[in-house]
Amino acid sequence: MVTRRNLYLDIQPKAEALHRFFEQLEKESGEADGDRRGDRDADSGIRSWNRSERIPTAESFRRVTSEAVCARYSSPSYNSCAMDGIAVVSSRTREASEIHPVHLKPGTDYIEVDTGDPIREPFDAVIMAEDLIEDGDGYRIIAPTHPFAHVRAVGEDIVTQEMVLPSRHRITAIDVAVLLSVGVQEVAVFKRPSVAILPTGDEMVEAEEMADEAAAESGPGEGKIIETNSRMFENLVTEQDGIPVRYPIVKDDQALLQETILDAVRRCDVVLVNAGSSAGREDYTAQAVAALGRVVVHGVAVKPGKPVILGIVQGKPVIGLPGYPVASYLTFMEFVVPVMNRYTHLRQKPEKTVQAVLTKTVMSSLKYEEYVRVKLGRVDGRWSAAPLSRGAGAAMSLVQADGFCVIPQNVEGLPAHEPVTVRLMREEDQMENTLVSIGSHDLILDVLNDLMLEQGEAAWLSSTHVGSMSGLLALKKREAHLAPAHLLDERTGTYNVEIIRELFGVSGGVVLIKGVGRRQGLIVKKGNPLGIRTIEDLAGGIRYINRQRGAGTRVLFDAKRKQLGIPAEAITGYSHEAATHMAVAVAVEQDNADAGMGVYSCAKALGLDFIDIACEEYDFVTYEDFLQLPAMQIFLRVLKSDAFRRKLEELGGYTYENLGEIRRIKETEMG
Repeated sequence: MVTRRNLYLDIQPKAEALHRFFEQLEKESGEADGDRRGDRDADSGIRSWNRSERIPTAESFRRVTSEAVCARYSSPSYNSCAMDGIAVVSSRTREASEIHPVHLKPGTDYIEVDTGDPIREPFDAVIMAEDLIEDGDGYRIIAPTHPFAHVRAVGEDIVTQEMVLPSRHRITAIDVAVLLSVGVQEVAVFKRPSVAILPTGDEMVEAEEMADEAAAESGPGEGKIIETNSRMFENLVTEQDGIPVRYPIVKDDQALLQETILDAVRRCDVVLVNAGSSAGREDYTAQAVAALGRVVVHGVAVKPGKPVILGIVQGKPVIGLPGYPVASYLTFMEFVVPVMNRYTHLRQKPEKTVQAVLTKTVMSSLKYEEYVRVKLGRVDGRWSAAPLSRGAGAAMSLVQADGFCVIPQNVEGLPAHEPVTVRLMREEDQMENTLVSIGSHDLILDVLNDLMLEQGEAAWLSSTHVGSMSGLLALKKREAHLAPAHLLDERTGTYNVEIIRELFGVSGGVVLIKGVGRRQGLIVKKGNPLGIRTIEDLAGGIRYINRQRGAGTRVLFDAKRKQLGIPAEAITGYSHEAATHMAVAVAVEQDNADAGMGVYSCAKALGLDFIDIACEEYDFVTYEDFLQLPAMQIFLRVLKSDAFRRKLEELGGYTYENLGEIRRIKETEMG
């Protein structure tokens, strides 16, 4: 009898082969899932590569989140000392000067503290040990201090209900520590794919058979080959965050191979058959897969690696790889890794550096070599690096960072708009598709980023919170793609338009993307025990917490304050600043302040009371030529999506009548 050779079905370009395979896999896996559920509606279930599980946070390293993770409580969870020294009542130091030193007595005026110690009433500030002058039974000081000097306030790093990690994020060692520090004991992660590895061939012998001395001396013998590819695949699968399941060598028998493939399909998510994919007389993989399911691709235009089989059995991928080691390795990386990525939702992280331009000056002490964490994005063909929080306790900056640059010892700092070398912590292609947002803070920025990631289109929104005005200035220097802003013009009572005209002119190529209306007001304690009703009440000794200079919230507050004729000096804590709305809310919740200006959604998140002051317009400013960027297109789709509107309703305090509408700046009106 003449044995027929196994001819390729066709030879296809790699991209086309993968496209056809995934298209068919999407269809057949849904049908198979429906059959397993007893439900023929394939779209009603979850694809096998999107299934998740909840695992202990302590065991989550390198796993990929399947949903966003939020803090259960703040970090730090108590007001804590940031320096070694003494805790004092700041009001008792006001008169201190070199001419009139103030003597502090132990127990009455201060207590000794070390870094990390709690700061309790009546003490509200810390003086560093090096600023103290020993004086009899106490200390002498020659300069006043202010409330919360060298004190880490509750929530300085992470605030209750703040999003710590978005979905589809690979959990790092730092992430695990941060999650545990804010009370997250379990996280939802995508299940790791189990990958069956089936080595085949009559000529193959197990490496273990060569362990004894006699076998090692003689070798495997004529016509025999030590099977090693499967061990390589085990490690590659593990490297790709899969679970390898290696089978014993399968002899060249089609019936036996089919039986083994069926068992592997029942046990695992992906099946790899090594060798037997070519045109030899005893290469049975293509026939076995065709008998059990469908061969989508047999033969790909790559060398080495041409005899690749991409098949589907019971809705699961079955991939035949060539037997030569180099070909098997290359085809694993080109065809198996993309399949596994569907399950793991991972991207490999290259180790490299890039040249970037800092968005703001970073100063440093001459004593140290300093590592500055940065967020990166590609703006106008060059890398833009936005420095993140630099505090020693700011663990979130490591979660958020794309990389870091080094300020050498004996250098005072790195100037803005100058090139720096950034060592990468993430994949460069991820940052290439990052939309750089610099400007006003709002909870919706995290929500938008999370929804963009859910699209699965490899686009990210990187947000740096510096206030509306600073964001617009960064945009003007083309160091950002977007500038979220809510700047009130006191003369016209309109938002954003007048300042855009002033900064960019009507022919500056800038457009306004309409965002949300949001309720701004005073955030006060639950039950409003001090009976605060208006901004006027703040002038009566109420402890206020402000936003940073240039923030739209501060601009609004100052406009209302001036209308009422209230000087800034009349408000206790006017110079006490917070960088975000959530930081204001947690300061009120933890009794570090009695009131602060912020948005309703933050008050709601922490169960605080809220006093309406204004409904403002929170918009996004960008250049018209940025509108066609792929990441911007994804952002605009998400901004106008029903999913985002549902999130706004959950957060509360937002309106969205003109959401996503693009308006161009004219001489006297928006059009």
